[in-house]
Amino acid sequence: MSHCNNNKHFNNMKRLSLLLITFVMAQGAMAQQFSLPILPQKLWPSDYAKYESDVLNCCDWLLNVAPDFNAPKHEECSSFLVRWASGAPQIKMIISDALIDTKKPNLLIAYMAAWTRYSIKNPDVNQLLCANVAVEEMLNYYFAHKDVIGKSKLAEKLLKQQEQGTLAAYITSALVK
Repeated sequence: MSHCNNNKHFNNMKRLSLLLITFVMAQGAMAQQFSLPILPQKLWPSDYAKYESDVLNCCDWLLNVAPDFNAPKHEECSSFLVRWASGAPQIKMIISDALIDTKKPNLLIAYMAAWTRYSIKNPDVNQLLCANVAVEEMLNYYFAHKDVIGKSKLAEKLLKQQEQGTLAAYITSALVK
């Protein structure tokens, strides 16, 4: 039995090491600058699709770069994402205190970026699946940048749910009432 636990621990350590290596490599690649367009004052529903590739670049950057790296770019990307996603007719995001520690703006932005990116790439997907993907990616972001973000009781609770294999059920119960 202890051999099985050692293998599980070893596999978890391998996954963590792989995640950290991937993160370091991605951070270097994503640290390259890209330009975001200036959104016009008034956007019509048909205008949003023109900006999808910019939004995807923005989401990728936000999810792959540490929150304390290039603060002005983080602010620019976060503002661009919030403005675009809040008006885009194809994005039907659910923001719930049961899933996001709104006292941690970096977690909220990670959740929004993950939801938006998944929604753009999978236009026919339902909100529950988007929420699951967004929470999972937000937790990955939290785990990778916890030292910068600071401890979140809610994120820690969600990580425990993830570890126990009950996160999807928790998300469903939080959103379907």
